[in-house]
Amino acid sequence: MSQTTVTQYGAIGFHGQIADTEFTDIVSYSAEAATPFGSFVALGTNKERQVTPLTTSVGQATLAFGIATASHSVEQTAAGVAQYAATQTASVMKRGRVYLLTDDAVVAGTVANLKLSSGKVTDEAVAAGIEAFTQFKAKFITGTTAAGIAIVEINPV
Repeated sequence: MSQTTVTQYGAIGFHGQIADTEFTDIVSYSAEAATPFGSFVALGTNKERQVTPLTTSVGQATLAFGIATASHSVEQTAAGVAQYAATQTASVMKRGRVYLLTDDAVVAGTVANLKLSSGKVTDEAVAAGIEAFTQFKAKFITGTTAAGIAIVEINPV
């Protein structure tokens, strides 16, 4: 996909972009399946070497152990999705701050939970279709006034 417009100022950040490098732990794995930037990942079939993106099934947040971070060496698909292709080396953040898409308005300082229907984060309480992460703590560092992009910090439990 080629660039068709230029603006004076770039976006604040994009989905899956590392927000800063303070206290960051990023590990390389092989993508078992196509893995979009900013997606939460679980260990794949080969648990020592592979990751796979979460699905919308119940119980997914308990499987999440990291987030696939953006890479400048990966190209977009024909549909414009920036992702790691199956078998490519994927960078997985296990601790740190990353830009993620929100499902709705969120407040800085609140717990980030997974909304299964969208795969995005929300500060809504755990309920049907909204799950808490169990392998790491997730917290909003910045807020939004509507669905958008916010910085989320993850830390191992």
